[in-house]
Amino acid sequence: MARKRIPPFDLRIDRLADGGVGVGEFEDREVHVRGAPPGAVVHVRPAGRRKGILRAVRMGLVEAAANAVEPACDLFGLCGGCTLQEMPLEAQRDAKEAVAHSQVGPLESVVVHPIAGTNQAYAYRNKFELSFGTKRYLSDADMAAGAPMAGRLLGFHAAGRFDRIVEPSPCALGSEALGKIVDTVRAFLQTSAFAPWDVRAHTGFWRHLVLRETRFGERLVAFYTAQPEAGAAEELSALAAMFEDVHSVQWFVNPRTGDAAVGELQGVLRGRDWVEERLGARQYQLSATAFFQTNTAAAEVLYDIIRQAAGGGHRLMDLYCGVGSIGLHLAEDFDEIVGVELNEAAVLDARKNAQLNQVKNTRYIAGPVREIAGDLNADVIVVDPPRAGLHPKVADWLAGVDCDRLVYVACKASSLGRDRLILEAGGWRMTELWTVDLFPQTGHIEAVALFVR
Repeated sequence: MARKRIPPFDLRIDRLADGGVGVGEFEDREVHVRGAPPGAVVHVRPAGRRKGILRAVRMGLVEAAANAVEPACDLFGLCGGCTLQEMPLEAQRDAKEAVAHSQVGPLESVVVHPIAGTNQAYAYRNKFELSFGTKRYLSDADMAAGAPMAGRLLGFHAAGRFDRIVEPSPCALGSEALGKIVDTVRAFLQTSAFAPWDVRAHTGFWRHLVLRETRFGERLVAFYTAQPEAGAAEELSALAAMFEDVHSVQWFVNPRTGDAAVGELQGVLRGRDWVEERLGARQYQLSATAFFQTNTAAAEVLYDIIRQAAGGGHRLMDLYCGVGSIGLHLAEDFDEIVGVELNEAAVLDARKNAQLNQVKNTRYIAGPVREIAGDLNADVIVVDPPRAGLHPKVADWLAGVDCDRLVYVACKASSLGRDRLILEAGGWRMTELWTVDLFPQTGHIEAVALFVR
């Protein structure tokens, strides 16, 4: 028998769940709504069930929360990004901290530190990845007004839509200078001899635009396109010449159909192939593809907390080390830093960054952490895995490793909570927990846990 279809209804939001999703109750069932703040009443349309939870789409605001603020972006609710803009910064942090604590596990015997962050609620991102597209996401009002869907577009994917683009101008998380670059590319796109990429037909030329900006005022622009066509190099060179105060313009070619900003470097169209950044006392040369924390000021807060948790000693093992930024930040506290990272390009960047900062007590190894770490030993281990958490073999090895302190840096608290069970079964004990708000206006939160034997 088919389930009875539930018509749209009003829902009071009680709290946030993982990812900043609003949670309320309707007819004794839990309902999750993206972009709905606690304390608000929203009009929603059911959009299916998953694992016993009813998902719904916000259609309108019935009653604002008592502490509501006006969103800074005119595309709030359409873009897939900043879902918490109606909440004051402190309220966002309180709600996200509560979510993280609930996912980490019991905290009765753990020293829990207050959530940390900076006072910069907007314009904090140092990197953006935008998509070119052929179809615009239209709101109900846009469709009622007969707004066109087709176009030559550059922006972000709408929430839940890989084939629809929204065009914030500018994005409230970026600087004015980056906004001008986006405007220049959008204007150029309208008369370009080449079409933007159609993600359904797998046709077109322009695919992605990646931007970086550093504290030194240096900016990097990277274009990702399909296979070159006649005249493409000339068009890209002409566009590169239009930018002001840009230190690197690069061209990557992606022959695959997958919708990701990846590819082989076709050439540097202007300037050098890197920009320089500073985090704490260290400087870094960042390529277009290098992983680096996208909120530099908040990353300094995070790294200082990691330093506090790690203490000092003879050898620090930095697992999933990326470009080496955590280990370099802690290098003065240890006799030796050993970094392990799968991505060979990141390891090369880590070595260059150590040399740039004249830090000689470092050693970086490229390869799978699960295969390499078991042959090493250290006084202190810092592990900063991807959102999915530790590989099971790494978790099992860490559970039994002979080490004084283990610092787990989690970009998803539920992954930390799951891996904590494995670590504690091996004799570790979580003694301290910190949370850091790296991404205001979004549901993401970073957690740092200290484990001791």
